[in-house]
Amino acid sequence: MGQLRLGQIAVVILCVAVGLAVLVFAADTMVGREATPEPPRTDRVAEARRMASEGLSGANDFDCRPREATPYPVVLVHGAKSTGAVTWPVAAPYLSKQGYCVFALDYGWSRSIRESAQALGIFVEGVLQATGAEKVAVVGHSLGGVVPRAYMRFDGGAGKVAELVTLGAPHHDLTEELSRSCGWETVCDELRPGSELMKALGSPSMVEPGVSYTALGLKAEQEVASTFIEGPPEQVGNRLLQDDCPLKGLVEGAIGHNLETLDPVMLSYVNKALEVPGPLPEDYRPDCFALII
Repeated sequence: MGQLRLGQIAVVILCVAVGLAVLVFAADTMVGREATPEPPRTDRVAEARRMASEGLSGANDFDCRPREATPYPVVLVHGAKSTGAVTWPVAAPYLSKQGYCVFALDYGWSRSIRESAQALGIFVEGVLQATGAEKVAVVGHSLGGVVPRAYMRFDGGAGKVAELVTLGAPHHDLTEELSRSCGWETVCDELRPGSELMKALGSPSMVEPGVSYTALGLKAEQEVASTFIEGPPEQVGNRLLQDDCPLKGLVEGAIGHNLETLDPVMLSYVNKALEVPGPLPEDYRPDCFALII
């Protein structure tokens, strides 16, 4: 009986020791977890605010929340040698009146397109964090239509962009004249026939799965580069202003190119493309005599 009691006592002592060891391990684990906090989430909203175009009415209200009818915030991307305030003084308030949360950034357009695409990605992240939206719609003019394609192709942006609408963007068939008129900046070397970046944007396809494209342009712009995007018709819509309105957009050269972001017909195309699922409908016809929007 005495030996049995000693054995029982030994078992009890062993169990207590094991239990204490488990408690000490658990406590150490909890302390270790508390001592190693999770890394803070990057505040992309603050970064986006710093990048936002200044002096642009109707844009960059980071308290804006998308409506059910307009679920995607619209990000406006200016082209070379410009700013958001210069490019979008008509488009931003117009789209805002249509119910969209509108945002526009200024970026270092003269650097490489890949770098500009990364800057756009930071801005888009800030817009998504601020608004709570899942995706954005992007509207880009000239170079500002190519930068979003690079963002989607190289930086994972395709999952964050529902639609891309471009005005006068040099998507392919680039000429030496385009590169010469651009200047000596890094980006200008990429906007030339056969550049590695443009090859990468066009191969094996010009479009990304799940993204709708509407590419708008003027006849005169086709002399230096094609403003069209190649892709399946259910995903891509291309339109020249003169196809619908032969008397519109007759000013050639840089002046005509820059004026298209102010043109009521061009902006009606933009609004219609954003309004419906997919690209600009083939049967959509604008009011060619509209003077204001």
